[in-house]
Amino acid sequence: MPGCEAPTATLHSLYPTQGSEVTHMRPIRDAFDFTGKAVFVTGASGTLGAGIARVFAEAGAALFLGYRARRENAEALRRDLPNADLHTCLQADGADERSVSACMAEIEEAVRGQSIFAALVNNAGTYPVVPLSELDAERWRAVIDANLTSTHLFTRAAARLMQPGAAIINIASTEAHKPVHNHAHYAAAKAAVLHYTRACALELAHRGIRVNSVSPGLIQREGLERAWPSGYNRFVAAAPLGRTGLPEEIGAACLFLASEASAWITGIDLLADGGVSLTSAQDPLIPG
Repeated sequence: MPGCEAPTATLHSLYPTQGSEVTHMRPIRDAFDFTGKAVFVTGASGTLGAGIARVFAEAGAALFLGYRARRENAEALRRDLPNADLHTCLQADGADERSVSACMAEIEEAVRGQSIFAALVNNAGTYPVVPLSELDAERWRAVIDANLTSTHLFTRAAARLMQPGAAIINIASTEAHKPVHNHAHYAAAKAAVLHYTRACALELAHRGIRVNSVSPGLIQREGLERAWPSGYNRFVAAAPLGRTGLPEEIGAACLFLASEASAWITGIDLLADGGVSLTSAQDPLIPG
């Protein structure tokens, strides 16, 4: 990857494999420094993925910005990020094994001798609103593939390239914990992502690779308040912190879980929802 020099310390030297002793932690000021490290964010052409990418870029990471169809969005994001020349846009269909393999082959070639492949953020997904009565097999499979199958295929392919100390962060949802109306396919997919995360954490721990998830609540995007005023207002009223979240706030949660500051954390789900999960809030998809 151009301009991304290999660091003097490797992740392997900082993070032992299962059963090895750790006697100290590096200074906390260094824990969030991703200089010399590469991070792959899937679904980077969307609002949430872009926010996650910005946080890692500000931490010094060289980014692979994954997209399925909206190349222009990914390229616009790349140009807008700090050190734009460090970052690369990659096309992949997360539900297609050959497409994922080709994408990961590009990453393998790019990082060889240049940087450490430090983290994968499985953010790609889709969440159409469909009543159960209209949820046919085609619509069901499309959401399961976009949210769950892609998480598996990217994880399996990325893990092969990772060394001890690397991290995988899967973007789940508060709906994995508490489903809402007209989202049976999405809630099922994200609930599966939680258990998939735990299973991967178990299987990859012996290699020193950590796997965690983040479950966002309602995230701010341009035009949200105008396009969905009733749902927006119900969420804000129910949230103890009284607002929606920012994409970069989810990025900060991902950065923590990818960083050395969380080196002894694996298999957890981090709820980032403004406190809505603490309440018996009404379903934001139906009127009060």
